[in-house]
Amino acid sequence: MLKLEIPNFPAEFDNAWRASKKRKVSYRGKLLLPGEDAAIVVTPDALHTFLDGAPTPAGHPLMALAKNFEEEIRRATASEFGLLLREIVIVGRWHDNGGYGKDFEPYITRKIGNDGNVMSYKYDYRIFPCDGLGSGESFSMDFSKKEKGAEVRDCLTFFAKDITTPVDLSERAVITLGLPRGAIWYPPKTAGFPILVTEWERFKNWNDEEIIEPVLPKHGTARESPPLPFSL
Repeated sequence: MLKLEIPNFPAEFDNAWRASKKRKVSYRGKLLLPGEDAAIVVTPDALHTFLDGAPTPAGHPLMALAKNFEEEIRRATASEFGLLLREIVIVGRWHDNGGYGKDFEPYITRKIGNDGNVMSYKYDYRIFPCDGLGSGESFSMDFSKKEKGAEVRDCLTFFAKDITTPVDLSERAVITLGLPRGAIWYPPKTAGFPILVTEWERFKNWNDEEIIEPVLPKHGTARESPPLPFSL
């Protein structure tokens, strides 16, 4: 719950298909920054912060950030507590921010009901300065009823690798620049399908001359595959 990873995607996807009357489902992708998984846990009377599932130490900058934006966090979430929810977890990445230290990029909101049920959604609050800009979100793929969860997972993973693998770029440059190494794929909010987080260790066997040329599998329909949203 405190990390981005969502287990059992294939089974949850297949269950959602069986319960759905739709003939297709569209997933939209957002580039995933490298860094530590970070979480801000919001309850009616407290804020807590975590890195990679562990509480942040006293004085950590992530806790300072949460405290600095506590008024905005309270304003955005106030109406959801009470009869419906007991806890909201904003999960994202604690990532390098150029020469400005580290910053928090939110990706997923987990809402825990009073009955203990947990629902995951795309983060869509307006709390932090860059919220709502939609950067790195111009990717999408459609799937039909015949496609199974394991196929969809593999297809979106390959698609994410295709859109984030730089061309003619050395391993050293990729690591130094801190470029995205995957994507998070969101279904329509009310569709009942699971979110997918796709990320991989792609630098282990690279050398400075090697060029990666990923190929999409023959599942799904990519409706847009634009160039990377940065220049080198």
